[in-house]
Order: sequence, then C-alpha cells, then structure tokens
Amino acid sequence: MKTRLCTCIALWLAIPVLACAQPGAARAVADFPITPTPSVARDNPEGLIKLDVVVTDAAGKPVSGLGGADLSLLENGRPQKILSFQAFDGRGAGTEPPVKIIFLMDTIDLPVDLAHNERNAVLAYLRNDGGRLSRPVSVFLLAESGLWTVAPSNDGNVLAHAIEHNDFSVARHNAGWKRGSVPAAGDLKDTPSDSALKALAQIATYERTQPGRKLLLWVGPGLGLGSGAYAEAKNGSPPLFGTVCWFSTLLREAHLVLYSFTAGEDALNLNRGNAKLYMDYLEGVRVPHKATFMNLYRKVLAIQSGGRVADDSVELVQDIERCVQDTGHFYRISFDPFAADHPDEYHDLKVVVNRAGLVARTNTGFYDQPYYSVDPIPAHRLVTINQLEQLLAASHEQSDAELAKSLSDLALTERLNERRLQLLTAAFSGKRTRQELRILADSSAFLDPPSDEIPTQPPPDLNAQQRMLSLTSAYLNTTMHKLPDFFAERTMVRYQETPMYLEGETSVKYQPLHVTDTSRTTVRYRNGFEITETKPPRHRPDDPELNTYGIFGPALNGVLDAISKNGAPIWKRWEQGTAGRIAVFRYTIPADKSHYDVWLCCVPDGDGTQAFQRFAGYQVDIAIDPASGAILRFQLQVDLKSTTPMSNAGLMIDYAPVEIGG
Repeated sequence: MKTRLCTCIALWLAIPVLACAQPGAARAVADFPITPTPSVARDNPEGLIKLDVVVTDAAGKPVSGLGGADLSLLENGRPQKILSFQAFDGRGAGTEPPVKIIFLMDTIDLPVDLAHNERNAVLAYLRNDGGRLSRPVSVFLLAESGLWTVAPSNDGNVLAHAIEHNDFSVARHNAGWKRGSVPAAGDLKDTPSDSALKALAQIATYERTQPGRKLLLWVGPGLGLGSGAYAEAKNGSPPLFGTVCWFSTLLREAHLVLYSFTAGEDALNLNRGNAKLYMDYLEGVRVPHKATFMNLYRKVLAIQSGGRVADDSVELVQDIERCVQDTGHFYRISFDPFAADHPDEYHDLKVVVNRAGLVARTNTGFYDQPYYSVDPIPAHRLVTINQLEQLLAASHEQSDAELAKSLSDLALTERLNERRLQLLTAAFSGKRTRQELRILADSSAFLDPPSDEIPTQPPPDLNAQQRMLSLTSAYLNTTMHKLPDFFAERTMVRYQETPMYLEGETSVKYQPLHVTDTSRTTVRYRNGFEITETKPPRHRPDDPELNTYGIFGPALNGVLDAISKNGAPIWKRWEQGTAGRIAVFRYTIPADKSHYDVWLCCVPDGDGTQAFQRFAGYQVDIAIDPASGAILRFQLQVDLKSTTPMSNAGLMIDYAPVEIGG
C-alpha cells in the first residue's frame, strides 16, 4: 500500500527544428508542452496541502465567524504561509456537500454483550429526534466474516431497521492476508488488527474520490480485545513504514477524520497501566526502521487525523453525540510545504488560533516528498558570455571530458544566441564539449541578451511602434497564409537533470543536465497545416510524449489577438540581430483569461484524485523585423507562483529566413 509522489519534469527541453526547405527555419526551446484545455477549473484552492480545521471553545463546540487572520500555521515549528482560507457551516453550500457521518461497528472477537452495546449506541443515535438526520450517514459492520454495509441514508429509522434486521450487503469478505506471503489455505483469516486496517483502507480509499469532509466514527473493542489489542511494537521494515505513510496521506486527502470509541476494556491490561500506551506513538515516524504496527493503531490514527479518542467510553451515546458536533462549522486552509530533504520526510503541523480560549484541531503532520532528488542541487558558477569565451580560449590543453565537466558546472547570466554558439562550437571537435555548450545556450534561452547586443538608440515614437505592429499583423494575416507546401526534418532532443525516482525506497543521486535521447521525424506543411509523418517515441510507457507543433500557425495566433487590443503589446527594447536591429514588444495575459495550463504528474491536486493542473498567466515577447513585420523570435514565459511545484516553464521559438527555389 505504498504510494510515491513523483514530479515528472525534464527541467529543460531543447527542441531544435532543422529545416530542409521552408520559408522560416525555426528553433524551439520549451520547458513543457502548452496545450489549450479550457475545461480545467480555475478556482482550485492554491496550496498543494489542504487541511480541514475545527476550532472549538472551552465547551468543545465548533466556533464560527473566524477569518484567515485568526489562524496561524506552524510546520516543523516554523511559521508557514496560509495560501487559501475557506469557512464552511457543515451543512453544505455550493460545490461543498454536507459533512458526512460514517459509522464503523467493529465486533471482531468481541463478546456478545459488548457487541450488543455497540449496536444499541448506534441505533440510539440514529433514532434520536425521530430519526431525522441533519447529515447523510453511512453504516459499516466489521465482523469475523468481513466488512458489511447498508445503503447510506438521511433517514435514521431506515438505517436502524436495516441494522436490526441484519440487512447488510457484503463490502469485502474476510479471506485473509499475511504480510510477505500468499495464504496457503482458503480458510486463513486476517488477524483482528489486520482486518480492521483493511476495512479502514477500503472506506477511506472510496471516500478519497468523493468531495467534502467526512467523520468516521469507529465504535470498536477496547484495550486488549479484538482489534483493540495492542500489536507487538517490533521495529518495522520499509514496507511497514510505507503503509504508515500511505494511511497518513490517504486520510488527509480523503478529508476523513477518525473518531475512536471504546466498548469494553480488558481488566488485566487496565490494571497494568497500558490504557494510554498509544499516546507514545502519536508523533509521526521520522526514521523508517522505527516504524511499528502501533503507528497504525486506531487511536493513534484518530488523533493524527484531527479527530478524538473517547477512552473508557461508558456512555457511548453521549460520546457519539459530542463528537458529531464536529460536523458543524469548520475551515479549510491550504499551503505549500517546505522542501523535503528525502522521501517520506515527516513534518509536524500545528494550527494556532489567535484568539484566547479557542483550540484548533487538524492533521498533526504529513510525510513530505522532495520534488526531484534526495541530493541538493549544487549551485552553478554564474558567468557572462565574455567570461565563457575567455574560459574556452584558455582550455585547449584540456581533454574533451575535462572541459565538458567544467562547462556542466556553469550557468550563463545572458542569452547565448545561435550565431555566437556556432562560433564557439566551431573551435572544438569534442562531442561532449559541443553538447555542453548547446545545453548552456538552451538553458539561457529566456535570459536577456548581453549588453553588446542591445543598441543604445532611443525607442521609436508611438506612431512608429504602431506601424511596426501593423506590419506584423499583416505578416500574420497574409504572408503566413501564402507559405508554399514544404517538407522539414524536426530533430527533437530531450534533456534531463537528475532522473525522477520512481520506486518507494530508491535514492537518486544528482546528475547535471544531460541529453537522454534524440528522435527525428518528418513534418509536412500543406495548406497551412503541419502534419507529422511519424510519431516520436515515448521515453517510458508512463511518460507523456515530448512534442512540439504549430510553429508556423497556432503558436502565433495569440499575437494577433494581442495586437488587435488597444494598448497591447507594449514596447520593450531594441536588440541587435544578424541583419540589423530587431524591435521587441511584450504583452501579458492574466490567469483568468489564459488558455494555457500547467500539468504535472504525479503531484495531486483538488481532492487528491487528479494530477496537478492549473491555468496560469503568461507574458509573451515578440521580436520583429521593423521593416517587414516578420516575427523573428517568439518567447512565452508562464507566471508560476509559489503555489506551483515548478520553478519555471516556457516556450521560445527563433525564426530565420530560408530561401526556397530562388
């Protein structure tokens, strides 16, 4: 039951497009494919981690009317920024359903009289107030034969009648499991503690797919009886630690809060003072080999999920009614976690109410994941293009491998264009050195050019700017549509930094940015459309395709929209091109008008059932030939806030003229 958070990104994706015969040879560099998907919701909560918080007064009743400024969040004792805040009354409004109540009557290995007490307590609650339930209620029965359930209802009398007449349908037969082996006989049964965990897993896994907050009221055996017996606290193993992490994440993402009620206690264990032993395991597991089955004990999970434990429950009905109060007002906050140094790193959480006499309850911690590697990414040595040229001039005594290693430790502070890159690579025959120079150039694609490529002339006046943009509009409306049919060869090169870890206990060592594979395909341009002759290969069965398309059409459609609007684009600067000055303009699209989305496998979003996907604002720079209006460079950079588990993303295309047939 191990899940792994994987951030599947190639940090820089260089996609050179080499034209055989086309009117505009293009080179594209992208951090991710940008695809219009208008169906994605724009109002998702901002933070990656969502917490439901109940604030209670001295009488234990939920408190309403609080605002975001009334709550503070601590992660590992450090103040954490709350990115979103919502208040709910528990009755349901808009897309938020009413808080759901789930009863789990656990009668495994329970004496008949105690099982009878459990059932009567649940029946009494269901029939209270004439059976009129203010919340939807589900009922499960966990017995030696398996997990059973009745259809959920808002009518307490209907549910009570089904319980009294044993009108249950099977949710899971208790066929048995045994860690690390396959049952040898069909009659092998689960241990009570195993069966209880499987029942919780089945309920929570389903509820994870359902919206809203849920309260799971587990009415079960007390200390020393059935699933209430303390399991042996032997030191664990990676699979057991993985199960601990899995349950922690599952309950939080399902918005499921566990409440533990006790029906009967073993007198011998009580006399030995073991009743509160579970409290020694409330802290999360920070070292995998120290995980024990006690970290999965019912009462431990209840406290960790933000619920309550009713120890020594004598009046079960009153205990249930007190806990059901938590179906009232609650708050949902979100945040982005601090960086983790290794997989499944435990971070404790605490919500503080900035008002006297009030207490907050929520998940007490979570297991954080690093985005890419267990190793920190080393800082690169920043150099200008002039410094890079000096370094290369003094390196002719070095071998290809030595020079490539030196270059892999560098990062440019200025854009290295194709003309200068070709001059640099011409002086070196080593394959690895040439490859590292290409990586440096592509990694600098979104930077400003060096100062010697920015003319000092003043900007043109507004009338001259408008004339340039009018020429560009005509270029896009007319010239682009007159392109002849042609064939081109597209060479696609995939770069990757540290590889993604895909297995639960795999340690990943840092690797500099490097080429992982190259593919080629033929592109046919006919009647204004691009047609790919062959599909590029997938890099792994679960990898999305790395692809680029629409360089001579769709990528530029947004420019026309921007030009047609008053006041956009705006002047940015002059740049020096290969054939003279280039005019650079910029326009910005906010997130609420964006058709571009950011998708990321496998970080969860929303209710945790889907991968991260958000609409994002972006800005576009277009470099144009002031004499013809032809677009020579298209650069799109996405506005990624701290709420996105990515550092940068964008798309850049360089265009150049190519002569066809004279």
